[in-house]
Amino acid sequence: MSISGWKWAAAWASAGAALAGFVVGAWLGPMQSVPRVQAVSSLADESFAACTAHVEGGVEGFFILDFETGDLSGGVINPATSKFVRSYRHNVLKDLGFKAGRVKKPKFLMLSGGMSYAGPAANTLGGSVLYVTDVSTGVTVAYGIPWNSQQAAAAGVQELVPLDIAKPRGGGAP
Repeated sequence: MSISGWKWAAAWASAGAALAGFVVGAWLGPMQSVPRVQAVSSLADESFAACTAHVEGGVEGFFILDFETGDLSGGVINPATSKFVRSYRHNVLKDLGFKAGRVKKPKFLMLSGGMSYAGPAANTLGGSVLYVTDVSTGVTVAYGIPWNSQQAAAAGVQELVPLDIAKPRGGGAP
């Protein structure tokens, strides 16, 4: 092949690569603008239920419910330091209608869901709700997660905020 033949082949190869790049870029472009998926998870055994919950941006919390005590606790990790910066605690037994001294091996379900708050709560609560359900009655309490990114590094334990109670069977004392 002559030198001019190589130039011609190189020009076609270059044009082909540019066209392929355009096609692939056009195909991937819309995919890159798709929102990223936030994964949350829940898990339970005989004694505990645990879940993760989106708080803000790339920040997520981890929460665990102790069936024996009714204590719901958790924390949020600071992405910059990889250390827990915020701690939470709340006892769910009273909210779910349990009577003191009458709790015998309660079982719960717990999961989180996304929430976009309006009004004053928009500046004080994170982007998720924790749902705790008493398995024997179906009574479910929704809890807000206090969060303010400007105060995220402040030390101390905060109370989770009971938002509402659903009683699918009309309630009842466990």
